[in-house]
Amino acid sequence: MDTTHQKALDTAKGFITAFEGRDRDAVADLLAPTASFTIPLSIEGTPEPWYVFDSPESVLGYIESVAAKFDHVAFLDKVWTVSEDARSVFLQANGDILSTAEKLVYNNVYIFRIDVQDGKVVKVWEYANPVAYANLGIQNSEAEAAAQAR
Repeated sequence: MDTTHQKALDTAKGFITAFEGRDRDAVADLLAPTASFTIPLSIEGTPEPWYVFDSPESVLGYIESVAAKFDHVAFLDKVWTVSEDARSVFLQANGDILSTAEKLVYNNVYIFRIDVQDGKVVKVWEYANPVAYANLGIQNSEAEAAAQAR
């Protein structure tokens, strides 16, 4: 792996590590000024994305909503792939997410596409099974509140 590919991989790994650590400041340090985060698979089954966080502030709001809802966020069995042009890094992982306060265990399968440029995260797509999330029975999540506050 050449240095361009390694730098892209390191940036993506840093972002996921900060996400898992629920570390707002570390995420903020990695975001490009135009960063966005999209959850394309809708819980309603429509082709429109479920959520689009279209600014660094919105992305941070989403990360904060995850941190507020879940006290344990981990992605296990990580498989990383860097695109040939080193602009995108893909992560396939199994989620191990827990809310002890609400006695929720949330296990899902994830694919992340993380676009990077100059050591910064430009765009993230988070693909996961929306049915697994719906089965948690969460009516009004912090992510929805963050999206509505935009």
